[in-house]
Amino acid sequence: MSDNCYLKSLVASGWNTNDSVLEALAEAGVPQPTEDYLAGAFRQDTWSKLDRVCKLMSANFAECKFADSVHYGALLVTSPNLFDVRPKLQEYVRSDQTEIVVPDFVDERLGEGVNNADLDSPWTLFATVVSDAGLAMGSYNDVVSAHQGVYSIDGVDTRRLMTRQLWCSLVLQNLVSPDSELRARWTSTLFVGEGLVDGKVASGTVLHGQVRQRLGKPTRGSSPMRVRPAVRIAAAKA
Repeated sequence: MSDNCYLKSLVASGWNTNDSVLEALAEAGVPQPTEDYLAGAFRQDTWSKLDRVCKLMSANFAECKFADSVHYGALLVTSPNLFDVRPKLQEYVRSDQTEIVVPDFVDERLGEGVNNADLDSPWTLFATVVSDAGLAMGSYNDVVSAHQGVYSIDGVDTRRLMTRQLWCSLVLQNLVSPDSELRARWTSTLFVGEGLVDGKVASGTVLHGQVRQRLGKPTRGSSPMRVRPAVRIAAAKA
């Protein structure tokens, strides 16, 4: 993929095409990520780095289960100081996400969650799995017990960024719901980077029209359980 294709994919994403999401961003004081904004907010070599990291991830995880259906790309995440994507969102925010028709569910035991975004910048750019589903790498216990080299990309342990924040941003960015039973197969993304909560692992899915952040067994490693490795690329100019 050419460098500017990543930029164009963000311009065509839900951040710009869903009016209800745009309304929420505007109310929070987050600049709309238009083509002109993104071109000015990130240096040109940022997109080259993003492309290089996506290619490294693709090569590194090529032998993993379901790797052939996984796509790596750009993900934008807002600063939680402006617009925090992790909690249950107000219903109006999702009103133009036509596949989501039930208020969000967030297990109250999850708390605030991990932040990976730059607090002083409106947008932070990541390279990650942006397809409908991620890689099948086993259970939470399997993933955390693996040698660091298995998940290391460009010197970064990609497990640390397998968080609620990145997945919740992806749900807003993608034009169709990821990890949904409406896709080719139903899946759920493990939030390995959050650690365990009361001995259970957090995960995210979109099921029966509802965005769900829930807790489950850390030993569950069946094929619907997926992971989305990620690398932080750069923060937008404040």
